[in-house]
Amino acid sequence: MLRVALEGMAVGLALAAPLGPINLEIVRRGLSGGFLHGWLVGLGAVSADTIYCVLVVGGLTPLGDSPALRAPLFLLGAAVLASLGVGALRSAVAGSAAPRPPSAQRSYATGFAMTAASPLGIVYWLSAGAALVASAVARSGDGAAPALVGGVTLGLVAWVSALSLLTRAGRRFVSERALRLMTGASGAALIAFGLYFGAQGIAALRGG
Repeated sequence: MLRVALEGMAVGLALAAPLGPINLEIVRRGLSGGFLHGWLVGLGAVSADTIYCVLVVGGLTPLGDSPALRAPLFLLGAAVLASLGVGALRSAVAGSAAPRPPSAQRSYATGFAMTAASPLGIVYWLSAGAALVASAVARSGDGAAPALVGGVTLGLVAWVSALSLLTRAGRRFVSERALRLMTGASGAALIAFGLYFGAQGIAALRGG
């Protein structure tokens, strides 16, 4: 079981480590609102990814890969990311890169919504994630599924915690001007992700 849990941690780290919308938002919120808000965004993302992992282990991958669901998921993800990006750009332009922090519940909900609607995560769980999970379960049996899901969750939590701590450590060295620039750059990147996913969604609609 320990081996399966370690494999699960590797799956979680492989999903969490690449630069993407969630990591950008963790850093942005960590710099502007402090460790807790960045970490809670990450924790919300972990919750959504854990649900996806459970669905994959439960054999619901074909449902998630349905062409009828693909376009709406891409378009929803595009809307969520673009909305967050526009909000970040407005804060940067208005000179309020460090506004009053949102509530803890809102930070958590933001991370959950971003991941639940993000095509990046969905595509991962329908492809590489599903293959890794299936391989581990095939070798160790269905009884290993809880250990695998637990390992994935631990890997994700380890990453978002490390990233939030690093952001906290670097926060003291970031000036107000630099924070505004980073907020603006993060907003632009989120909008770019949103536009890309929106284009994918439109292509899926036309293809359907």
